[in-house]
Amino acid sequence: MAKIKCKGTAIAQKLASVYTTVAQVISIDLPEAESETYESDTLDNTDAGIPYDATGRSEGGSCGFEFFYDPALAGHKALTELIRVPQDEDWRITFADDEASTWSFTGAGFTLGGTVALNSGLKGSAKIKLDGIPTYPSGGSAD
Repeated sequence: MAKIKCKGTAIAQKLASVYTTVAQVISIDLPEAESETYESDTLDNTDAGIPYDATGRSEGGSCGFEFFYDPALAGHKALTELIRVPQDEDWRITFADDEASTWSFTGAGFTLGGTVALNSGLKGSAKIKLDGIPTYPSGGSAD
């Protein structure tokens, strides 16, 4: 079983048909996809547990990342365009393993914020709402 290092992992936004890495990323919160369920309890259920059933649909979740923000950097300006002109965007996370595994997804919504703190550099934070579910990485080693 391989342990994949994180340093060297990158998130990239597709700009003009080319994936462009977002500079100065500190951390990435990977999407938390989940199968959609509904409560399927009935009045005659005497069990204390609440039963759930799958709807057959899945929610892609959101992917977030934190970065040192540079308002003059072209790539960071491109992020602000997703707020000014909302649009679907293609994203890709490339992991730092020897296989160079990637995790691709389409973003349907975008959130951008920042933090100014006394003992730190100017930081930005972003959250991408997924459209559908991500394309999970293949490759790497198996147990």
